[in-house]
Amino acid sequence: MNSWQESNAQSFNSQLANMLQDTLNTYFQQVGNIKGMSAGVSIPGQGNWIGVAGISHTGQPINTGMRMGIASNSKLFVSVMMLKLAEDRIISLDDPLSRWLPNYPNINPAIRIRQLLNHSSGISDPLFIAPWMDTIKAHPARMFTATEVLGWLGAPFFPAGTSYEYSNINYVLAGMIAKNATGFSIARLIRDSLFTPLSMDSTFYDVEEPASGTIAHRWWNTIDYHDTARTGLNSAAGCAGAIFSTPSEMLQWYNAVFNGQILQPSSLHELTNFIGTGNSLYQYGLGISRETTQSYTYWGHGGSTWGYRSKMMYDSCLKFSVTGLTNCFPSGMEAVTFLLYRAVKNHIPGCSSAITGLSTVCQGDNNVTYTVPPIPNATSYAWSMPAGITGSSSSNSITLNFGAAAQSGEIIVRGVNNYGPGGFTTLKVNVTPRPVPPVITQSGNILTSNVVSGNQWYNAAGIISGATNPAYTITSSGTYYCITNQNACSSSPSNSINAVLTGLIEIGNEGHWKISPNPANNSFSNVISGVPLNNITLRIYNTAGVCLKTESVRQQQITVTTTDLAIGVYIIVLQSGNLNVRQKLVVQR
Repeated sequence: MNSWQESNAQSFNSQLANMLQDTLNTYFQQVGNIKGMSAGVSIPGQGNWIGVAGISHTGQPINTGMRMGIASNSKLFVSVMMLKLAEDRIISLDDPLSRWLPNYPNINPAIRIRQLLNHSSGISDPLFIAPWMDTIKAHPARMFTATEVLGWLGAPFFPAGTSYEYSNINYVLAGMIAKNATGFSIARLIRDSLFTPLSMDSTFYDVEEPASGTIAHRWWNTIDYHDTARTGLNSAAGCAGAIFSTPSEMLQWYNAVFNGQILQPSSLHELTNFIGTGNSLYQYGLGISRETTQSYTYWGHGGSTWGYRSKMMYDSCLKFSVTGLTNCFPSGMEAVTFLLYRAVKNHIPGCSSAITGLSTVCQGDNNVTYTVPPIPNATSYAWSMPAGITGSSSSNSITLNFGAAAQSGEIIVRGVNNYGPGGFTTLKVNVTPRPVPPVITQSGNILTSNVVSGNQWYNAAGIISGATNPAYTITSSGTYYCITNQNACSSSPSNSINAVLTGLIEIGNEGHWKISPNPANNSFSNVISGVPLNNITLRIYNTAGVCLKTESVRQQQITVTTTDLAIGVYIIVLQSGNLNVRQKLVVQR
């Protein structure tokens, strides 16, 4: 069985998997100084490929479950843990060291926690230089304390915040701060807050935790150091590089961090706020770098310790991860890891632009089109959408129907080619339920909706402009119905009523009622004769049937102002008991 078949063979593209294993085999042999290597690739929409080459030791090939030291890739775990403590307001990245630690020689107490994590503190790094390297090597089983290690420090490289220089001591200090701030060791915090929630059962913090599983033999300068204790090395380095893991769990870790599973968006932004290092091809964030190799730019980190090397790479555009672990130092494993990254980058569909289309729709909306610009290297497209939304397409455009049970969520489109799905983009769609259709009733010439707001009245001719109140007074016989609009969604039509205009007698100026002048400018006089002046009401409606003015008539002649009415045609209704008469009024200026 090929090693790639051991993980997600059912979803990871077999042609790409074979290419990756061939790449690992070929360049593993060409580099020549790699004893054994375990590597992995994780691609959204495909899953994971894990491959191995070489041996742990004579007679024992490397297998995908063997644990190896990830060395300085431990720093991302520490940075994420510190950011989580900041999210919980236990610490602030702007805290000076003096808030949490006593004074130490050659350490400026005004250094900020952030400056530790991005290596702008200026603190020196004695761990892997003489004579301290020789001290650790001479006492492999000794437990070195953080305070003892700090005693090895020389003068600072530069004043804090003025430059960049990588120093493992920065992370030793970060671990000390975490313990003083919480009462728990950084190892315990990482176990409880990161390893356990992510079910990273194959990953452990060496010395502070018991080793788990099979550990690949470590080779240092061609010598097998497996039987040499790691206590001295990993107690001195501490959270600067003591974690062991596997390729599959390192891929899981990177996916969790950069998919927003662990940190709040503001913390993730802080993590990837890269600063200059003096090298235009390399910038540094908090426990993670941004690097450019052969014009390919990616995020990641390297790690080297006595007997192990690691390399993590993350493509922030395509969101795939590559990991390489090896059980020997020195070695050219970083080149092999990069070649695996390049093979993926060059063959799967490339980065995608944004989807265009409605981001807010209503249940029941149909024939809604979404489009994405052509994705590089894509020969077809795979669309997915939330439940209740239907439609299919293998092109870069799709027409969707939002059913009555359509749910909000993400529309996703992925480019696809012979190497499987690759570049993708998403559009968050908010699907709003349609309002319940209103029920309308009639009382005389008044139609009423049972919905308080959002009404729109219609007749056989269509929408009645301005008729948006719950009650509508008809001005002519016909068929009427109502539609409710809420949250930008319209209901189905209400029941229809075939309303007959009753009790309205349209008379001329020579009858019981005279309006003058008509057309009116600023006012008109209303003269009534032959009708008892008892509970007479005058109402002015616009052509949409909306009552604009109401007057009580208690004398033969009253004057009604029209300055508050726009130029146009209105209907005046006079009601006295069962008698209703109406006339048209024209307002002009």
